[in-house]
Amino acid sequence: MTKSNENLPHVTVIGSGVGGLCMAMQLHNAGLSNFEIVEKAGDIGGTWRDNTYPGCACDVPSHFYSFSFEGRSDWSRTFPPQSEIYAYLNSLVEKYKLRSKTRFNTEIETAEFDETSQKWKLHTKSGETLETDVVVTALGQLNRPKVPEIKGQKDFKGPIFHSAEWQHDVSLEGKRVAVIGNGPSAAQFIPEVAKVAGHLTVFQRSPCHVVPRNDEPYSALQKAMFKYIPGYRKFMRGLIYWSLESNFTAFNELKKTRFLIKALNFSSTLTDQVEEHFNEQVTDPHLREILKPDYPVGCKRVVISDDYYPALHRDNVSVETAGIQQITETGIDTVDGVNHQYDVIIYGTGFASTDFLAPMQITGKQKTDLNKVWKDGAEAYLGITMPHFPNLFMLYGPNTNLGHNSIIFMIECQANYVISAVKNMAKLNLKTLDLKANKMVEFADYLKARLATSVWEKECDSWYKNEAGKVTNNWPDFTYIYKDATQKINLEDYDVTPTPNRAAE
Repeated sequence: MTKSNENLPHVTVIGSGVGGLCMAMQLHNAGLSNFEIVEKAGDIGGTWRDNTYPGCACDVPSHFYSFSFEGRSDWSRTFPPQSEIYAYLNSLVEKYKLRSKTRFNTEIETAEFDETSQKWKLHTKSGETLETDVVVTALGQLNRPKVPEIKGQKDFKGPIFHSAEWQHDVSLEGKRVAVIGNGPSAAQFIPEVAKVAGHLTVFQRSPCHVVPRNDEPYSALQKAMFKYIPGYRKFMRGLIYWSLESNFTAFNELKKTRFLIKALNFSSTLTDQVEEHFNEQVTDPHLREILKPDYPVGCKRVVISDDYYPALHRDNVSVETAGIQQITETGIDTVDGVNHQYDVIIYGTGFASTDFLAPMQITGKQKTDLNKVWKDGAEAYLGITMPHFPNLFMLYGPNTNLGHNSIIFMIECQANYVISAVKNMAKLNLKTLDLKANKMVEFADYLKARLATSVWEKECDSWYKNEAGKVTNNWPDFTYIYKDATQKINLEDYDVTPTPNRAAE
């Protein structure tokens, strides 16, 4: 960059999880050093800091659940455990010296755009006000535990907690344990809990589709190949990418997705894998009846596991499909009139995924309230920007989640887009970039048309939808299309405001 640091727009990144760290590293690499990270907790890591439940691991292979510009040759296994991902993120924080750029224990309550100064004012929970030119939110979609409202839940006398707030001081050895929920997180910790619990009951509202994980440790030879053979790691990333990308064909009814299956000669589709895995691992007649979903593959998030079904076959494990009527002091009453006695209750009920940017209150130009703009469901151009909110960019925003590939791929695309925007602001002396309303309308129409052909619009409840049934989370197309759309910002999509009283350099 030819600009001095003082003349660069100041960027505030909110959140220090995978998205926030990616943004900070890419700002550093681009020479845009006038930035700060604001983190509500006392440490970095986001979801990989908070989720420490037994069996916690990634559902994407390690060589693709890592940054393209910061690869590792010594991942221990195909799918990395939480501790290894957390250590990887910490190593990058040290390498890029990001702790000195981070304001820890600082939670932003409100953000408002000041039309006089053309800057954002961020008000913290402690009463401090921060001022910045550009705001990049990196809060994630799976960062706020969702605890269902169940009658009597405060009456339970034993330990009761959410998987994202695991109480490691609570021993489950020999205990009667109830797990409410059976989504991807629950499917990871259920096998681990089953190994030690006296008895484990899984309360299932609806069954999930499961595909094999095929997780294996990397051998010393494989690690050496990743480290010493030029291009091998990059080749493996590409192989993983296209293997995962092919799974999108199971989620969409467009003719071109069916053509892709034939063109690449896939021998086994995702639906085939689900069916084969079920038939191979679910042998008990009763379990075959209650574990078989009645909705299409992909309508809810597909669980990736080698040991979930076997855990449910254990003698000390049962699956309860009767609805929960209430929680009592000593257990759970179900709607069929049965009282179940438990020592510990664990919520495996996921996250408040459709409340984007919550609990922050955000106000843009002309006092535009983001909550009102999103009253029918969150949406943003490319999941990144919105009209009336100048210089506000989102990572992992609405409709950028994936059911088939690595979210790090999407986050890198979004970070590149933000870098392009900030570079243009510096180069052209622009004070603000405000998305044109018609671009949002065009993009919303595109989303609506593409989502209409997707499995996520089918009649099933999932965290991809808000309460009104609108799909607000998932990207409705192939990821290479998203990458192409986010390579660089098109300034014609934005109303721009030049910086006053400053000549171009």
